[in-house]
Amino acid sequence: MSHLDDRIYRDYASWKLETHDLIEKFKEKNSLIYERFEPIIVVLDYIYNQVCDEQGIDDDLKSIFQIGFHYIYEQFELIKIYFEKIFDSDWDDFLEYSELLLYLLFILDFRKDIETSDVEYDEELFSNLEVEIEDMIMDRQNNLTYIHDRVNEVLRQVDEQIDYQYESIVDIFVEIAETLGIFIYEEDTFVVGEDI
Repeated sequence: MSHLDDRIYRDYASWKLETHDLIEKFKEKNSLIYERFEPIIVVLDYIYNQVCDEQGIDDDLKSIFQIGFHYIYEQFELIKIYFEKIFDSDWDDFLEYSELLLYLLFILDFRKDIETSDVEYDEELFSNLEVEIEDMIMDRQNNLTYIHDRVNEVLRQVDEQIDYQYESIVDIFVEIAETLGIFIYEEDTFVVGEDI
């Protein structure tokens, strides 16, 4: 039986077709949203291509694929709701406030990670911050310095309550990509004395 017979790979192919235009637009606009999800997308594409080429994948890669696809699917569903419903599919408006949305996604990820670790903390800290960010998005208040400081303050307060090390799924996928030999953030080499 081919790995392509596994439904998750067919679901991923369908998802890629459905979100292709959205993802390409994020890339074209050099959106921070694409930059955030690029490590996950390239790892998923790498594994998917191995499956399509019938190279065979081990259980670790299959688990990585399942986790990554589940995560990115949920994230893009939320992004699409904001893009289509809150911003009426207006790219300029959406991109102007997308950094606020990224803060919200970060807080949701952090909160979910803590909750799966079964650690007790003041949940209202995150709840209040989520509402504040959502209100700023709805009211088109783009005070990034303020929200950056607020996020750091909440994280500091949570850190005082619990001893917790958070590693985002995006960071994990950057490490996975490097392990697979996929270098996402290759920097241009700068040589002193060369013409700029």
